[in-house]
Amino acid sequence: MRREFLQLAHKYVPAKQNVAGWYVSEKLDGTRCFWDGGLTRGMKTLDVPWSSIIDPKTGEPKRKVKPVASGLWSRYGNPIIAPDEFLNQLPCSPLDGELWAGRGNFQLCRSICAGDTPDPRFLDRIEFAVYSSPPLSCVFQTGEIKNSNMHRAIDWIDLEKWVSLRLNRFDGDFRYLPPGSLFQDELSFMERILENSPVSSCYAHQQSKLVDIPNDAATQLEQFLIRVLDMGGEGVVVRNSLAPWIPKRNRGILKYKPFDDAEGIVVGFTSGRETDKGSKLLGKIGALILDFNGKRLELAGFTLPEREFDTVIASDHAERNPGKDMPAGIQGKHFKLGQKVTFKYRDLSDDGIPKEARYWRKRDVE
Repeated sequence: MRREFLQLAHKYVPAKQNVAGWYVSEKLDGTRCFWDGGLTRGMKTLDVPWSSIIDPKTGEPKRKVKPVASGLWSRYGNPIIAPDEFLNQLPCSPLDGELWAGRGNFQLCRSICAGDTPDPRFLDRIEFAVYSSPPLSCVFQTGEIKNSNMHRAIDWIDLEKWVSLRLNRFDGDFRYLPPGSLFQDELSFMERILENSPVSSCYAHQQSKLVDIPNDAATQLEQFLIRVLDMGGEGVVVRNSLAPWIPKRNRGILKYKPFDDAEGIVVGFTSGRETDKGSKLLGKIGALILDFNGKRLELAGFTLPEREFDTVIASDHAERNPGKDMPAGIQGKHFKLGQKVTFKYRDLSDDGIPKEARYWRKRDVE
């Protein structure tokens, strides 16, 4: 079975989906995170049976792997290194959620969570917004994870034995839900284990339940979305209380945003040109040239510092050749060839090209 490391959401389409009685929460813009209850805390990463240690592009062992696991894992099976003071606050139970530094602080969150050593800012700036506590049999369901960022086979039969051995030596009251549990069971379980925990500060976002009448629920969801957008949020998530947690895209969890977002790979640059607003883009990057699903996409929407080339020679060439593709191998100060970037767009053209695409942020592997 093809699977992902963690559960992912489908898109909400108002005309097609009935979300009456579902739970709604704000979609947080942070770093996706799975806490294994502390099972792997202090272990060598290479010894953890679900860690991402193979480069999916080459099939060879990764050149760089964070050597010691913390028990916190990214959506692609990489350790997230946090201070002991932060980890000590977490219960001995599996938790799925988001490490979050507040609205509009995605890059700050990434800089804190992506380090090779514990960042002291974790304690003051990062909240663990918990929204699931999945059964271990669901998290480690047998299947193959195979995407551009992770390649790993999971075998629950072997993992169940491994977990049992770990629990025999575990120092703590490890609790988790049995197979067959639904989201409503997770809600009750999380309410108990997070009752007095500092990580529960964002858990209240999950408590808004839509009414049971379909049209009224749709209206209520729209109003909730407007409030989130007015506060600087990016969207909402709705979840079916009767849906189980599954390690793939789940139709029991839907995301709803005014704009879609997607990723592309930087393969080149165009040079800036003079416009009716002046010549401030001359000698700078006009647009990133992205490979988007095998198609060329020119992406704009950058600040002037983000438009700088990495050498004076490149800037001079761009100024002499405005509005042209830059020669192969040219790099930017802020953007590098082969780098993934995320952009927002309105919808797709008939040719599959994003309309009104605007740069959002650089995308690091998590």
